[in-house]
Amino acid sequence: MIRLIAGVFALALLAGCAVQATGPITDSQSHQAAKANTNIAIHHLRQGALSAAREKIDRALKQDPELIDSHLVAAELELRLDDAQRAEAHYQAALAIDETHGAALNNYASFLCEQRRTEQALLLYDLAADNRLYDERALALANAGRCLARVGRQDEAAGYWRSALERRPDYPPALHGLAETALSRGDTDSAWALFSRYTAASAETPSLLWLGVRIAKAEGDTGRVEQLAQRLRERYPESEQSARLIE
Repeated sequence: MIRLIAGVFALALLAGCAVQATGPITDSQSHQAAKANTNIAIHHLRQGALSAAREKIDRALKQDPELIDSHLVAAELELRLDDAQRAEAHYQAALAIDETHGAALNNYASFLCEQRRTEQALLLYDLAADNRLYDERALALANAGRCLARVGRQDEAAGYWRSALERRPDYPPALHGLAETALSRGDTDSAWALFSRYTAASAETPSLLWLGVRIAKAEGDTGRVEQLAQRLRERYPESEQSARLIE
């Protein structure tokens, strides 16, 4: 997931001032305008307005081809449009600008994981997690765990999730992963303990409730299954997890 850029409105205002200025456009003005257009593109992506996002991100890249955030947003746009080749080109362009950029490493690694290029993904996740200037190192570690779990390497995945918790205690994605691991091994006591920590650390989500339903089922606690299932149906009736209740 893209790490969104802060200060959208401030940047947009700054870019507006630059457009109104007389005389030649400076590199600084172009950079600020590119940041503003990138943030507007993010807004359009959130709304699902892909054509509008394309217009803004193309403009941003013309204004400042060296802005890494623009390449990351462009990559996300290409993924929404099912163009993996162009998305990868933007990830590679971002890392050509700064090969140590934490978000670029993490996002490209997640792309590689989706492509089942697991070993390449792990290399980049490790680089992101080792970057002391990257403040989302726990995210990179948790993502590495998910990537490994997807290909059945559960023990290695658990190691990454534990490392994420060392960086950030009670980090919800890592707790979720470890709870899933415990459940897959039939260790419902550990799964419940991790579920409780997860519940305390995270806002309620369909994924959280679905995890609880499955732990309760594995334990044979029909009362708890129904309690959690009812909450899932009532609060998130359109969710994928709610649909699974009738399978």
